[in-house]
Amino acid sequence: MGIRLGLSGDSQIIHDAQARLSDRLAWARVVRAKEIATAEQALADPSTYGVVVTGDASFGKSAVASVLLNDLEAVAYTVRLRSTIMGTETPYGALNVLLARLPEDAQDDPGTIMRGILQLLASDARGREAVMSLETSHNLDELSTATLVNVMVTGTAKLVIVADRASELPTDFHWMLSEERLREVPLAALDPEDTLTGVRELLGALVPQTVALQLHGLSRGNPQVLLLTVSELLQRGALTVADGVWTLPPDTDTSGIRQLDDLVRARFQRHPAQIQEIIEALACARRIPLVRLASTFRGEDLAQMERDGLLAIDEGGRQSVSLADALMGDVVRGWLSVPRRRELRALLMADGEPPLDTITNLELLGLAAWARECHALLPTGHAIAAAAESLRLYDAKFALECLDGVERDPSTWPTVQRLRARAFLVLQLPRQSLACLDQVSAAELDAEGPVEMATFVAIRAEALRWVPEGARATRDLLADVRGELLIRAGTGASSDAENARAAALLDLAEFEYWAFLGEFGRIVGRLEATVADPNPVDEETRLMAASILMEARTVLGREQEGLALLHELTAQINLGSGPLRMRRAFATRAFDVLLLNGHWRQALALLKAAPQWSPHYLSTSGASVELAVGLAYVYAGRGHEAIGSLLSATALFERTPASRWLGLACAATAFAYAQQGDTPSARKWLSRLEDCEPAAGYRTASYIDFCSAMARRWIGEPHAAAMLVESAREDIAHGRWNPAGIKLVGATVEGSEDDLRLLEDVCAHRQGPLAEIGERLARGTRTGSLDDLAAAADLAASLELDALESRCAAVALDVAHEINEVVVARFMQARLDTLAGRVVILPVVPSRAPRVLTQREREVAALAAMGESNRRIAEDLGLSVRTVEGHLYQVFSKLAVSTRTELAEFL
Repeated sequence: MGIRLGLSGDSQIIHDAQARLSDRLAWARVVRAKEIATAEQALADPSTYGVVVTGDASFGKSAVASVLLNDLEAVAYTVRLRSTIMGTETPYGALNVLLARLPEDAQDDPGTIMRGILQLLASDARGREAVMSLETSHNLDELSTATLVNVMVTGTAKLVIVADRASELPTDFHWMLSEERLREVPLAALDPEDTLTGVRELLGALVPQTVALQLHGLSRGNPQVLLLTVSELLQRGALTVADGVWTLPPDTDTSGIRQLDDLVRARFQRHPAQIQEIIEALACARRIPLVRLASTFRGEDLAQMERDGLLAIDEGGRQSVSLADALMGDVVRGWLSVPRRRELRALLMADGEPPLDTITNLELLGLAAWARECHALLPTGHAIAAAAESLRLYDAKFALECLDGVERDPSTWPTVQRLRARAFLVLQLPRQSLACLDQVSAAELDAEGPVEMATFVAIRAEALRWVPEGARATRDLLADVRGELLIRAGTGASSDAENARAAALLDLAEFEYWAFLGEFGRIVGRLEATVADPNPVDEETRLMAASILMEARTVLGREQEGLALLHELTAQINLGSGPLRMRRAFATRAFDVLLLNGHWRQALALLKAAPQWSPHYLSTSGASVELAVGLAYVYAGRGHEAIGSLLSATALFERTPASRWLGLACAATAFAYAQQGDTPSARKWLSRLEDCEPAAGYRTASYIDFCSAMARRWIGEPHAAAMLVESAREDIAHGRWNPAGIKLVGATVEGSEDDLRLLEDVCAHRQGPLAEIGERLARGTRTGSLDDLAAAADLAASLELDALESRCAAVALDVAHEINEVVVARFMQARLDTLAGRVVILPVVPSRAPRVLTQREREVAALAAMGESNRRIAEDLGLSVRTVEGHLYQVFSKLAVSTRTELAEFL
């Protein structure tokens, strides 16, 4: 008898995940659930002959077919067929498992054999339906094909056929497909949501969305590759778990995965040598113009590759070519030595690097990567262009690689260092950014035009904001450069248009500086004028200023105007393209505007925008997105939904050298646990917050102050309310009416008369539903106005702010009891009862109200209100009649009703 050694929590999670990795069919059931359901529905249709499961190699077709037959074995007779290696040269090759069981006198001729097989299947099925699966269907010989057609047409058995493409099936099957007697079930690459579901099922515990999407990018959505990748990364220790949260280094790749290498090598070696060389060349180049490829390799070989589905050709005017299977390119590229890569580069680039105006951005990036892999240097112009495009795609690390080795040239050095500094800012490394800028001499900077100089200084100003001693230096820097540019403008050395654009860039840098400090009142007037200018000197700068303005309006209490501007900008800014800074600035500020307006669901939808989850963005900012998701949920009072994202964020931040938001993640996590009534966990995360570096900037500091104080408020710390009031008064002093109002809503739970009056006054300076909720809640609590409290609860419900709605309802319930408003009391009690399943800990517990209904009491009450008898309720819920009677007694007592009719009216 074996003894199982006890494992720690994280070790057990890894052990269980490794066990699940070995079950190929269980994996198929998860990631191909939709396709399996479609196939099962088709097989159940009496009009069909079967299904054809199609898809690229390694997409799991055989596993899907196996699952289908396994599921049918309990109700049907199943047979698994497979063509022989000799394929079409072997008569009845696919049916040899059946042919071997026929007596010799049943094998005299094709007709006898066909009847014998039909009779054998019918005999074995014993009245049940028969289903056969067939793999290697492209190798069917004519006699197997004819027999299988007869098997299907006579209804003797249905078929589950596996094929790469439906067009590869024998011609006799085509009419069945066209008439949908055979239903095709295509398997495509997994989408990110399918990968997320599959990985979470496979690994168990808590899988951050960031980690799942990293794995999706590594596997290119190929489920078999995904399984192999997870298995290998687990063995390497790259994919690991800490405190129940899976983590994966952002720079993880698939190089060196033996099983994946074997998979690709088997496919690669099927092709002749001349096609293998083209595959190698395309693997290195990633993407290349068709005309260049055709001038190097034989046209017939390229045509054969296209017929075999190996090439992906952009049908635009330039016709760029890449490998259809990007994963094959990744693996093949890893095989090649540096000399071989250089040899292929010399073959395709015999005349040197193509001019920039003759290649696309994707071709340029491929060229840059190829040069890096050959240990070669790109021309400076190509390196600068590739770095700029990499930054547009959030790939800051590759931008730095593109610029590595670029020699100092006074005409290009400021641009090179500016791009390097921007890349380090994306990587949250402001000191390294400043170091890059410091390497540009005063003479080199003076030689720059006014726009280039202003851009250079704006990047320096942004980097300075993130270092402790940078605040004063930023203001001095901007003032000095303004003066210098004014002097230049007076000399006539540059055009008025250039001078105006440089001034606009410096204005924007100043706006960003004051917004970073939370001093929106200083700049809102100038922002309004900039955005309203009918003839802006630079549209990108205007849009950046407009993004700041929408946040300024919201923070200063003009929430509705901020939302209106957000909607205008959404139509003007494409998050899928455009400059990196503009997209990130808009997305970040739009999230704040939505959240501060109570529109947390829209904030979550914004976070799910496709560009935010690109692989390169995930590698640098994935943890920040996880944090934002959790923050939206805790602001909505849904701590139980926030915990997963917040724990993921903290785990990822702790593995990142530059984690300026770790403190906010700790504060938000403490708040989420407090909302669930988990005081020890809340205190643990508040303690961890104390070890974090102080927040840089008003935005982060404000979120931390609110979340940490609310966590303390929720778990009953006596000074938490005073902390919130003090923070709110600081906001009031700077005209920040919106955050002041939000903090006072938290501070006035069982608050004083003065605090409630302060909340009313603050909300009078604001706009929108959150302001009205705060004003009505304060006035209703202070004066006992049921109309105000009910209206506040309705508004909170419209925003799905469950905790706030429950607070309004609880206060209204107490007031209703005090003035003997029975109907209102019942209504508010019902409201609290409904919210009980979503709000674990009520922010305000009604002093005179009965306890809310339990889940079972709600189920019994709902059925009783529909007129069901006690016996029927007992049968439906699997209870005894006496238990149902006991539940109804509690329901009637808690809701103060005496009949089922009153209960129905109440509900």
